[in-house]
Parts: sequence; C-alpha cells; structure tokens
Amino acid sequence: MRLFTRFALLLSLAALWGCASQTVPVAVPPRVDLQGYRALGLVDFESNYNPSINTRTTREFESHVRAAQPGTRIVDLGGRESLLAAVGSREFDALALRKIGQRYGVDAIFVGYLSYSEPKTEAKTTDVAQPEGDVQAELRGDISFELMETRTGTSLWSSSASARRPIDRMNVSVAAGMNGAMRGPSNPREAMVPSLVYDLTDDFRSSSVARR
Repeated sequence: MRLFTRFALLLSLAALWGCASQTVPVAVPPRVDLQGYRALGLVDFESNYNPSINTRTTREFESHVRAAQPGTRIVDLGGRESLLAAVGSREFDALALRKIGQRYGVDAIFVGYLSYSEPKTEAKTTDVAQPEGDVQAELRGDISFELMETRTGTSLWSSSASARRPIDRMNVSVAAGMNGAMRGPSNPREAMVPSLVYDLTDDFRSSSVARR
C-alpha cells in the first residue's frame, strides 16, 4: 500500500511537471508600428565611402522595412542635399520638415548615415620564446537612422548598429618570415551592409516568445 502511494505521488508530480513545462508561442508586436502613417519618406543613406554603398544601403533598408511590415507606403525622396535644396533649407529643422511633408505627402521621414572606420591592425603572438603569430586587419562599420515627424519636427525614433569584418590576415614568424595572407571579402564594406541594416531594422519586426 505504501509503495502504491509513492508510485501515485510520483505520477502526479510527473503530470504536474509536464503541464508546467508545456509552452506555446505568443506573438509580440514590433516596438515601432509604422502602419499608422499614411506614407513615410526615405532619404538616401549617406556614408563616408562611395555612392554605390549609399544606394545599396538605402535599397536594403527599404526592403527590410517592407518585409517587416507589408503594406507600408514608402516614398523615395532622393539625396539629402537635393531634398533640402528643393524646400529651400540647409538642414532638417522643423520648418524644412513641414515643407517636405506638404510637398511630398509624407507623415515622417527616415534619415540615415553609414560610417566606416579606418582599418585597425592587431597582432596576436602565439609563441613567446620565438615571436610568431597572426597579424589581422579589421574594419568596423557603424550605421544609424532617425525617424522624424514632418508635422512637428519631432524625432519619433532612432536606432544604431555596428559590425566588424576582417580585411586580411597574415602569419608572421622570425624563422619563416611572412606566410601568405588570408584575405577577407573582396569588398568588406559592402559585405557588412546586409547585417548592419538587419540589426538596424529589428524594432520594425514582430517576434514571438514562449509562454506557459
């Protein structure tokens, strides 16, 4: 009888544990909901590299926003300088934003910037007695953006992201001299654009969490 009681207790505990461990996915809305805007303006990203990077980053950003929140209406506003010149301004102040909103029919605009640092070289020694190791050059990219309301000039949201990519790597030793370099992507600046933009647009994507 006592053995049966213990067995029944174990079964009850197992059943309770099974119920407690069962989870279901629950949808979590995006931190920033863009569906409430009639239209959003997108100013071409600027960078300290070249125009091709600017164009690619802009298109990548637009693609991620549309994928995250289908139906979002985006109006391409072109480059920063030409846009500001069209409304007779030199900066995105409250007056310029109101004029942009009225002229292009947008409730808010995205303005972003992409910056690359100078490559940084790092040496890692693997043998103290006989100096040898790897010399690796690394590039860093930083991206940021801001969403500004055209009616009031208020900054509605801002975000930033960063990434690092190796440029090349070389083994160096006193005995053998320099061995061949292991090169990174042919254009590491372009290679890091997708991941930078993906991280930047995370607040626009819905997600899910497991809950009991």
